[in-house]
Amino acid sequence: MIALRATARLQLHVGFGFDAAAAQVEYFATLGVSHLYLSPIAAATPGSTHGYDGIDPTRINPELGGEEGFLRLARRARSAGLGLILDIVPNHLAASPENPWWSDVLMHGPQSRYATWFDIDWGAVGAAQRLWLPVLDRPLQDAVKAGVLQVEDSGDQPVLRHHDLRIPLSPRSYPLQRSARQGWVERCNRSVERMHMLLQRQHYHLAWWRTGGDQVNYRRFFDITSLAALRVEREDVFDAVHSLPLRLVREGWVDGLRIDHVDGLADPGGYLERLRAHLDAAAEACGRRGADITLHVEKILAEGEALPVGWACDGTTGYDFMDQAGAWLHEKESTHALSEQWQARSGDTCSFDDVQQAARDALLDGSLHADLQRLLVCVQQTVGEAAGRGDVSDAMLRRATCALLRHYPVYRPYTLRTQAERNALAKAEAAALHELDAAGRPGVSLLVSALQAPEGHELRVRFGQLSAPLNAKAVEDTGFYRYYRALSRNEVGSDPKRVGLDGDALIEFARARARQHPRAMLALATHDHKRGPEARARLALISSDVGAWQSALAGWEQQCAAAAMPMPLPAAESYALWQALVGAWPMHGAPAADFPQRMAQWLRKALREGKRISNWLDPELAVEDAAQQWLQALMHSSELQGVRDGVAHFVQTLEAAGASNGLAQLCLQLCLPGIPDIYQGTEFWDLSLVDPDNRRTVDFARRAQALADDRSWAKLLQDWHEGAPKMRLLARLLQLRREHPALFLDGELQALSDPASADLVFVREHAGQVLLVAARRATVRRCPGPALAWKEDAGQQLNAVPQRMMRNVLDDRTEVFKGSASDALLFAGSPVAVWISQESGADGQQ
Repeated sequence: MIALRATARLQLHVGFGFDAAAAQVEYFATLGVSHLYLSPIAAATPGSTHGYDGIDPTRINPELGGEEGFLRLARRARSAGLGLILDIVPNHLAASPENPWWSDVLMHGPQSRYATWFDIDWGAVGAAQRLWLPVLDRPLQDAVKAGVLQVEDSGDQPVLRHHDLRIPLSPRSYPLQRSARQGWVERCNRSVERMHMLLQRQHYHLAWWRTGGDQVNYRRFFDITSLAALRVEREDVFDAVHSLPLRLVREGWVDGLRIDHVDGLADPGGYLERLRAHLDAAAEACGRRGADITLHVEKILAEGEALPVGWACDGTTGYDFMDQAGAWLHEKESTHALSEQWQARSGDTCSFDDVQQAARDALLDGSLHADLQRLLVCVQQTVGEAAGRGDVSDAMLRRATCALLRHYPVYRPYTLRTQAERNALAKAEAAALHELDAAGRPGVSLLVSALQAPEGHELRVRFGQLSAPLNAKAVEDTGFYRYYRALSRNEVGSDPKRVGLDGDALIEFARARARQHPRAMLALATHDHKRGPEARARLALISSDVGAWQSALAGWEQQCAAAAMPMPLPAAESYALWQALVGAWPMHGAPAADFPQRMAQWLRKALREGKRISNWLDPELAVEDAAQQWLQALMHSSELQGVRDGVAHFVQTLEAAGASNGLAQLCLQLCLPGIPDIYQGTEFWDLSLVDPDNRRTVDFARRAQALADDRSWAKLLQDWHEGAPKMRLLARLLQLRREHPALFLDGELQALSDPASADLVFVREHAGQVLLVAARRATVRRCPGPALAWKEDAGQQLNAVPQRMMRNVLDDRTEVFKGSASDALLFAGSPVAVWISQESGADGQQ
């Protein structure tokens, strides 16, 4: 058994497979994590860079190295004392002919043994009992006339070819004898009428890709038409999807699972209960305890929301901690000043709620329209009789449903039996009633009553399977790219309405986590983050001096105007780009050669996600290209040299304090209750942007070399630009967690610092062992650089310090604390201090 202490998340793909991961096992073992946490390993679409587009969940991806490659990695991990955690995807598979289950549905339609495995509405209006397949690059009639649809018979059976896509045909639609097919193929390809006749005999309706949001009759992952949702609530589907991970647990190679997008499932709580029972049985089959196999869920928690109490899991994957730690780095009192700055610059006085609710409306009329139609059918079936008695029309029900969805504050309902869930629904109901007129309100009341009724399970499922993607798309994929008050708060799992968080509130969140899910993951970076932890930490400093930010920004824009080269974007998007540049600007001052390209990639994605001046479906290439050209000019032209120097200088004033804050939040991640998850490559400063930038190749050799650095902590703080202090802090605290696992898992948490203090000081205590942790929230004034060392105020005292002989984990000082300590003694100029008691007894004696 390998106890879970800390994880290292690895993104596997064809360029970094099992053998590449195995080559880093010794490095991670030396670093001090207990488990490697792998992105999905099941067979995926060829060339997949992430593994979430699986094509066969029952076998290991051959592009990663297949079964043998996985076993080589597993054996090497075991020999080094590391466990393995797998990321699995029970919600969906790729809607691709390369997926054998999907291919069978394409060939045999409702008669396929897999037809009920996918969440397909064969009776949807306009589908005519066929699968709506929006894969064509143009309308069907045009595709047939242009000859871009062709029959091809080069394998065991003929297929329809559309560019690189090969779609299987129904066996009832072509001659079964191979000898008879040549002439048939030629006739089909030669005649528009014959091609149409062939298409009419298929179990799918080929359609222009633009019809997907309106007509698609299978549930998708969010609004991605190439990902088809599974009905994992079925026992046969559950067994098939989990056969591989459960076998690997049974064989003793896997020690935990991470469940992707748990909110997409029909019954997340029931699913977890079933999976927990199967994991327990699989563990016992190889002589392990079921409790040794961990189970975490990817779940976005809204403000004030907690995981349902009855869920059989160890907690979330850590977005909630990432939000809380990030908010603590901000000055809460700056909220008004930041709002004024944003509104003055953008001319937009809308709140974030206004922004994301408008995005919900657009999504329900756009890419999620088919999902809304499916929900409305369920609504009508559930409340239709009562609606008829009350003269509530279908149109009224539609308006009521949309109003409730617009205001639903969490991802989705589950059972609606708990007070917390009922409160969330009541909040949405009140807002919907306030918004609608007298004709619309009865529909809201009918819908809310039906959702809460014992027989309302199907309605709750369908409502939740739309409210979850609607929330995600409106907030993270749209609102975050429209509302730019503070880019550092536009992060996955965060609520941009909240700028700052006091230290005492952060401690209370940590205490609740320790009570409910002591093995919950704590993340600061993930494969889905919008920007890296040090980029957020640097941008958070704007909140401590909004005036300096205003002044710098005004100067840059004046220089651009003087050079007749203003940023060619609307005010809101310009404001976002300036923030993004400051956050991602390299620590070394002069941007690397790839920096302009990385920023350009981010900008194109940001403009399209925002959907205001460009979008993914109809990109405004002229606008995007003009912005790209301006970026290139900023980086290279002589006309904007002064602006370039100005940005670099402004970043230089922030970077030491930003790095200091990076150390502070890492210290909290490693010392507060929970399991720290270290995302690949973040052992150094991470100024990455949203994917694919945050999934770049990692230089592990350089990190292994830094791990062996034996310079003193004081010296590392002096020479900090490469990230050596972060590596040292991470390694020392991971080592401490390895030496004292019970202290970090079960240690009682008590805050020592004043709630109003910018510093956060707390202790963890277990069985007489004491950990004293102090982290400073930096400002430019408190940590001006160029080193990370702080100037101490000898008069500053911390009281209620444990009376113990303690050792400083970072600089190896030993001190006897007698109830109080000065900042100079506690920190010795460091942004963070971690002390461990040197005796085992509670009386302070050796």
